[in-house]
Amino acid sequence: MKGHVSYSTMIEGTDDLTGVEMVQLTDSTGDTYHPYFTKTLIDAENQYILLASNRSGAMQLYTLRFADGQMVQLTDETDIYPFSSVLDAQHHIVYYFAGRVLKSVRLDTLEAEALMEIPPGFKPSDLSIDNAGQYLAFSYVEAIEVCTQTSKIYSEMREKYFRRPTSIVIRYDLTKKSSLVLWGDQQWISHVNISPTDPNVVLFCHEGPWLHVHRMWTARVDHDKVYPLIDQKVNLERIGHEFFTASGRVGAQYSYRDQVGEEFYKHGDIFVNTDGSDERRYYYPYTRPSHVQMNYAENLGIGDRAPIRKDMKDHGNYLAMLKYEGESVEVGLLCAHGTSWKSQMSHPHPIFTRDDKYVIFSSERNGRTNVYKARVDWDKTIKSDKS
Repeated sequence: MKGHVSYSTMIEGTDDLTGVEMVQLTDSTGDTYHPYFTKTLIDAENQYILLASNRSGAMQLYTLRFADGQMVQLTDETDIYPFSSVLDAQHHIVYYFAGRVLKSVRLDTLEAEALMEIPPGFKPSDLSIDNAGQYLAFSYVEAIEVCTQTSKIYSEMREKYFRRPTSIVIRYDLTKKSSLVLWGDQQWISHVNISPTDPNVVLFCHEGPWLHVHRMWTARVDHDKVYPLIDQKVNLERIGHEFFTASGRVGAQYSYRDQVGEEFYKHGDIFVNTDGSDERRYYYPYTRPSHVQMNYAENLGIGDRAPIRKDMKDHGNYLAMLKYEGESVEVGLLCAHGTSWKSQMSHPHPIFTRDDKYVIFSSERNGRTNVYKARVDWDKTIKSDKS
């Protein structure tokens, strides 16, 4: 029921390998996870986080207060796309899609408002918001039938990519309550992120197998320009999981090989300004972690795989802390997340709290998907055996 208040019992502990402090924030009442990791989810005062949970019987949106585990149910609707929801951290408003309708809900009054509706036959992607809370950005993508989808996640990706569904990129003005079409194409467009510092810049990707797509694209509203941010060599380089840092730089994960058919052997992260300047590449000792994010101070990263040895078979069970120095990344194993990776909601997708003291992640390590936090402690990490 919308407005229902409950308190999640938080369970404190430490990681068995590193001794890092860990807290299970949610209490296994249903499945609970945080929306997509490149979006704004924690309020400006670092008091609460936006979550999604089916504890009421259907997937709805909630806030969870860090201090005492208070959870407030924000929605009571069908057809919510919880993974795509986003928080206006300054004004305490949540934006989400219910079916084809873009909606908002105020956290002080729980008053909801319908803002716009996308056309029939299309599905919305994840929402993004700038720091000032003035603009949203998202795409909507043609809903097409596929025949290759199985229980395995992303099984239909290649088919959907080659079907080339029509996609439209939108920037929505929250002050004027009006939408602007930035771009459209016969490509599967997703991962739309508006710059936190410059709402004239919107980053989006051509979704599909990373080595086939020219992944990162930038739309400039003030110049009416769309251009690829990195000059990617298709089939030799793959780039993905792009995100904005707190200062408005773009980060992405990168792999390289010499010839088609060979294994990718060089792995790193790329950081670049939105105009393409000051590009820097940092390379890992082995393969790369996944779902990397930077802290707010932009001196540490976090990822949800920790390849600290060459033949490490279980690196997908751990969080990795990352230090960028020179042209390389130093990798330290922070703690076990222990997820199965079987569903999108159980992907850890770690993010930093605004004070950079903890990382928040989702995991089904105890059967149900829950949300956890681990203390940021570089000294306690198990360092890679190669720098």
